[in-house]
Amino acid sequence: MYSTVRAVRGAIRSDANTREAIARATVDLVDGVLQKNDLRPEDIEALMFTMTSDLTADIPPLVLAEQGVLDVPCLCAAEPRWDGEMPRVIRVMAFVREGPDQPLEHVYLSGAAPTRPSLDPRPGHRP
Repeated sequence: MYSTVRAVRGAIRSDANTREAIARATVDLVDGVLQKNDLRPEDIEALMFTMTSDLTADIPPLVLAEQGVLDVPCLCAAEPRWDGEMPRVIRVMAFVREGPDQPLEHVYLSGAAPTRPSLDPRPGHRP
C-alpha cells in the first residue's frame, strides 16, 4: 500500500507542573494520537512537542526516552506566550506514515483545545 508522511496534531492539559503529571500527560497524548487514528508505534516518523511556559518539571522527549514508549526522533520547544493561552498544555505534531486517503483525526484531551479554532472537532467551539 502506498503511504506518505502526514501530520496529526494533538494537545493535553497536564494536571500539575510535576515530573509525574507531565509524564502521564505525555504518554496519554501519544497513546491518544495512536488509538484515535488506528496507528502503530512504527507508523510514527517523528514528534514535535511544544509546552506552555508554566510547565518546567520535565519535557516530553525525555519522558518517552526514559519510559521506552517510542524510539523516534523528538523535539520540544516552548510555546509562545499569547493572550488567552490555556495553562499547562502540552501540544504535539506527530509526523506519521499513512495512506493519503486515510482520514486522520486531531486529538484534544483533558480540556485542551486547538489554537486554531478551525481544527476543533467540537461544533461551534472557539477556545
